Amino acid sequence: MPPGEAQRVQRLHDQLLAALQARDRRALRSARQAVLEAALVQPGSPAERSALRALAWRMAALLPAAIRRGQNG
Repeated sequence: MPPGEAQRVQRLHDQLLAALQARDRRALRSARQAVLEAALVQPGSPAERSALRALAWRMAALLPAAIRRGQNG
């Protein structure tokens, strides 16, 4: 994957984690939308699309746990 694409995936990953850690629903919604849009709409290399799809799946797995922590905390 070219460095620019890797940086883009990393930036989206960092944005998602920052929103989760801050427990900021608006930022989380924005980060989720950015990941899904990048994975499904924007063109990119097969490697970038694969990395973005993997990030989307990890995001989906993390969100229920984050929501449960927010309700119990």
